[in-house]
Amino acid sequence: MSVFPISSRSVGQILTDARKISRKDMRILYLLRNLGPQRFTTVIENSGLSRSTVSKYLQYHLSQNSVEKRLYTNQSQNIQEQRYFITELGIEKLGHELYLNKDLIFFNEASGLISRLTDLVNFYVSIGVADSIINQIIKMIMNIGNNYFDLEQNHDLYLTLFYIYLNSVLTRDFKFEIKEFCKHYNVKKIKIDYHVDKIMSSKQGFYMFSRGDDIFFFHEEDVLGKITKQLIKDKLVSEIIRVNLDSKKKAMNLDLDLVSEEISDDLIKQEYIWDAIKEPYEILIEKMIIKFALDLGVPKTSLWDMSLLSTILSKPEGGTISVINIIEGSTRYEDLNLVSIAESEDSLLDDVLGDIEGFCISCGKTIWKKDITNPCPRCGMRFDTIKLTKNVNKASEISVEYRQKYLLEEEEIECPNPDCTYRVKIGWGECPQCGVVFK
Repeated sequence: MSVFPISSRSVGQILTDARKISRKDMRILYLLRNLGPQRFTTVIENSGLSRSTVSKYLQYHLSQNSVEKRLYTNQSQNIQEQRYFITELGIEKLGHELYLNKDLIFFNEASGLISRLTDLVNFYVSIGVADSIINQIIKMIMNIGNNYFDLEQNHDLYLTLFYIYLNSVLTRDFKFEIKEFCKHYNVKKIKIDYHVDKIMSSKQGFYMFSRGDDIFFFHEEDVLGKITKQLIKDKLVSEIIRVNLDSKKKAMNLDLDLVSEEISDDLIKQEYIWDAIKEPYEILIEKMIIKFALDLGVPKTSLWDMSLLSTILSKPEGGTISVINIIEGSTRYEDLNLVSIAESEDSLLDDVLGDIEGFCISCGKTIWKKDITNPCPRCGMRFDTIKLTKNVNKASEISVEYRQKYLLEEEEIECPNPDCTYRVKIGWGECPQCGVVFK
């Protein structure tokens, strides 16, 4: 069975963040929420609290139904042991308290930050930007953090931040098309484009996607960014747990199209996004899923196959290629976001990953060099006499077609024999009850 642990880098960051939470009861909930079910001794070790303190707060959480204690199957050691699990009520309590804590930090830091933004504020006042919008841009800078001051501070940057704010997903009523914006504020488009590129390439936490000529932004720390990230991580953690508990499931195989649609539908219901941007947002969600899964330690082999099966990722030019770049460690914002990328139709795998032999021409499965002597694990085809395709886009098309054919064969119908009511699958070829052959 494949086990996908959270990467040591991610665990280290979680432990560091946990030690910053002053409330000891919340620190324990935070660890259970982010590291999963824990033994009593592990909670002590990870929290940095004494044995008696941990015991006190775990008992408190148990009495409040914020935590529950039950048997956990440790697959790596093939044993069952008692562990502590955070409940839905505990998750709600944790979210509320951390939100209040971050609000307090925000207001404590805001006064010091504003003193460094005097020129920005004065500039906005001079061009007639409303006080309420200036406050929102300052909050946006707070989300960025100290990295913001690595950018060259000038009026063109301030106008670019204003442009990003007006074209945020969360401020659709203020949307200002780039040419009209430049004309109205007497700035050259090339300067706005330059600073957008600087902001995106210097990892300030923004995401960007397009719909036709319209560009939209959001930040990983604004409400849309936080909710999107949490929905994605919840899906990934659930799948990782399912893989580890299911002895028959050998690898993660999330349906990216289904997951992205579920998340976008949820966001539409909550009125964070709307139908017109649903499709490009789903493409971005799928890229985020791949990136987060990679950070959680999901094997590249699984991520390759998941990305090739996506019909959504195959729509934008260079979409599948950019995801493969992410899997191979790219941190370019052009890959991580949804912007136009010119890619060669004849892109070969040798340019991307040397360990891959090619793709099965029957089902599109990624075939690694070490597996070339074995039958295809998906369709069973042998590679003794056939050539593999090395075109990524072609492999994606084959993968999608194979999945659609498989789903059709797995569809249950009533036996076409009017005298037989047996439920059959199209892929069986004939009814096991009456023997009638399907066409």
